[in-house]
Amino acid sequence: MTKPGYLLLKRAGVLWGIANAAVLGLARRGGSFEVTVDAGALVADEILGVVEDLPVRPAAPVVRRFWPEASAGVAVHEEVPLVVVDPGRPPRALQLEESSGDC
Repeated sequence: MTKPGYLLLKRAGVLWGIANAAVLGLARRGGSFEVTVDAGALVADEILGVVEDLPVRPAAPVVRRFWPEASAGVAVHEEVPLVVVDPGRPPRALQLEESSGDC
């Protein structure tokens, strides 16, 4: 059974969403969180929770000029725009850097 909704998280003040069904694990690591997806471990500063009804739209082609990384779409939650993460190709901004001590 698929887990509905999107896990919302913050990283460096930016709001992100990941399909709840794509989250394989979630752990607290010091002052941050480690979110595990198929592509590996991601890092978040804050976990906001799961939103069951999040209308996700494809990113417009013009967005690629400013955001060259893959995404599963874009959305707005409580008047704040967010990027929905492609769990197979997460953005560098969320990838866990072992040497940085993020988690």
